[in-house]
Formats: sequence, structure tokens, C-alpha cells
Amino acid sequence: MGKSREPESLDFEASLTELESIVSKLENNQLSLQESLQLYKRGELLSKRCNQLLDEAELQIDEQFSSDE
Repeated sequence: MGKSREPESLDFEASLTELESIVSKLENNQLSLQESLQLYKRGELLSKRCNQLLDEAELQIDEQFSSDE
């Protein structure tokens, strides 16, 4: 695995793209156990980042609708 950026520094699209790539690699069954574990851990972090960014976007939308009323 190459040098990866910290998930906290990635935007939603970059996080999701990398997460999709990880899922594809894990489904391929061509990795060692150690590589699979490393990718799984990275995927968990990316998934949390995506959820965090979606929660923030939802909050912004809710705030916008509240201020429009």
C-alpha cells in the first residue's frame, strides 16, 4: 500500500472513492491476511469520515431550512 493521506484531510468524494477501491480489493480475494486487515482498518476510518461529512451536510441543510422559515 502506498502512502495514504489521513481520512480527516479528505473530502467526501475522495473518501468514498478510496473506500470503493478498498471494497473492490477485499472482494478480489488476492490479498494476504495482513494486507486485508490493513485495508479493512483503513476502510473503517474512511467510512467514519464519510458518515461524519454526511452528518455535517445534513446539519447545514437543516439549519438552512430553519433560517428560511
